[in-house]
Amino acid sequence: MNKDNSFSEFSEETIQGISSQFTEVSLLKETESHQLYRAKRYGRWYLLKAISPALRNSEFHQQMLHKEMEVLMQLQHPGIVDCLGMEHLEDYTDSEGKLISVGSCIVLEYIDGQTLAELLNDKSGSNDNSSFFVLHSSFLDELLDALAYMHTSGITHRDLKPSNIMLTHNGQHVKIIDFSLADTNSHAILKQPSGTCRYISPEQATSTSPDVRNDIYSLGVILDELPLKGYWKKIAHRCQLPIDQRYANIAALKADAARHQRRSSRLRWAAMLLPLFLLLTFSAFQLFSLYKQNRIPRLTSRALEQLEDSIKATGLIEHIDTLSRWEYLDPMVNEKILSVNAFIYDYADTKLTDCTDRERTDILCQMLDRWQTWHDHIVRQAKFLIPKKRE
Repeated sequence: MNKDNSFSEFSEETIQGISSQFTEVSLLKETESHQLYRAKRYGRWYLLKAISPALRNSEFHQQMLHKEMEVLMQLQHPGIVDCLGMEHLEDYTDSEGKLISVGSCIVLEYIDGQTLAELLNDKSGSNDNSSFFVLHSSFLDELLDALAYMHTSGITHRDLKPSNIMLTHNGQHVKIIDFSLADTNSHAILKQPSGTCRYISPEQATSTSPDVRNDIYSLGVILDELPLKGYWKKIAHRCQLPIDQRYANIAALKADAARHQRRSSRLRWAAMLLPLFLLLTFSAFQLFSLYKQNRIPRLTSRALEQLEDSIKATGLIEHIDTLSRWEYLDPMVNEKILSVNAFIYDYADTKLTDCTDRERTDILCQMLDRWQTWHDHIVRQAKFLIPKKRE
C-alpha cells in the first residue's frame, strides 16, 4: 500500500519569503545600555531587545535582561507588550555587506504605533491631542486595566512614563512597553532605586522595595500632562500625594473615578435640564394664569346653565312660552319659584367649594340676577293675563 506522501517534501526552505530565521534585521533605536532591532520571521515582524555591544560581557546587564524577560513572561494582557522568550543571534553580514551583531535578545511583539510622548510632543498639527482624548475615551480605561492586571500579578513597572506607553495605529489601543526596571517581590536580586526623574515617586528614589503606589504616582504625573479636565485633575493630584495618602491600588482609583463620573453626569444632566425645567415652569405658570383668568367665567357659565335647567324642570318656562296656559293663581307656582331660589343657594354652597368667598359671591349674584330677570318676566306676564281672565 502506497502512503500518500504529498506533503513529505514540504519544508520551510521551499516557501519563498518565509524563514524560521530572523531576516531583514535593522536597528531601530539605540540607548547607552540597549539596542532595539526590527526583524522578520515567518513573514511577521518582531522587536528584538539586546544589550549594547560594549556592555554584552557585563553580568549585571545580562541578569537585568533575563529579569525583564522573566517578568514579561508572567504577563499576558492586550495592554502589555507580549514577550515570546529569549534567543541568541549569531553575527552575520547582510546582503549589503553590513555586519549584524545582535547577540542574546528578548523577542517581543512588534507594535505598529507611536508612543504617548510622541503624540503629546507632535507640533505638526497632524494630531489634535484634545480631540484624541475626547474621541478615544477608552484610552484611560485600557491603561488602567493594564496597570491593574500588572499589579494584581505582583509586578511594578517602576518606569511608567509617556515614552513607555504606546498607542497602536490600528485602533489606537494602549500597549505598555519597556519593563527593564520592572520588579516583583519574588525577585531577590537586582533591587535598586531607579526610574525617570520627572515621573519617579519620592520614595522610589531611595527605596529598593517595589510598591504599586510607585506606579500610581507616575500615573498621576502622566494624567497632569494629558489634555484632561474636570475630575481627572483631582485624581491626578491625589496620585501624587505622599504614599500613605495615595490610592492604595488601581481599583480604588477606578472606584473614585466612577464616583466623580456619576456626579459629573448628574451635574451635566442638571445643567441640560434646568433650562427645560424653567421653560416648563414658565409655560405651566402661563397656562395656570390663563386657566385662572378663564376659570370664573367658565364656572359662571356652568352655574347659569344649571340654573336654566332648574327653571325648565319646574315648568315655569311653559307659562312664558304659551301665555294661554298661564295659571298665576295656581298654588304650585309659588313652590316652584321657591324651589328655584333654594337651588341657587344650594348650588353656591355645594358646587362652588373650590372658589374663594369673593368668587362664590360673584357667581351667586349673577345667578340671582339671571333668576330675577326670569321672575320679573313671569310677574309681568301674570299682570297682563289676570285682567283678561277677569273679563
